[in-house]
Amino acid sequence: MHKIILNIKTVTVFAIFMISMFFHANANQTDNILGRWVMTEVVYDDVSVNQLETSNFVYIDANTITEVIQGHGSRQYPYTRQGNVLTLTAGDEQITWQILSETTHRLEVATPIGKYVLTR
Repeated sequence: MHKIILNIKTVTVFAIFMISMFFHANANQTDNILGRWVMTEVVYDDVSVNQLETSNFVYIDANTITEVIQGHGSRQYPYTRQGNVLTLTAGDEQITWQILSETTHRLEVATPIGKYVLTR
């Protein structure tokens, strides 16, 4: 009887652990990109690279993306996310950003302008 209770406890603890890991993994998918990113470079379609100064930023929160580009000002866009696709709204226009690579300290996003390389 003692072994059965021990096995039930073990299975219960394992199930709770697996469920919490599942929810944590799903939360990280949407939350990892949130926050302040420094735009370090833009890689254009012709593979030329524009190395940017440290005063260019992208701020991503749950509902908006704000680009702060030196010499161009600040632009804010509401957005939605489906998987690795961010759909920004600029007036009547829908702009698609595709997440190419996402780690804790580096984010690469394909935009209509080119590939943004963002770090923090």
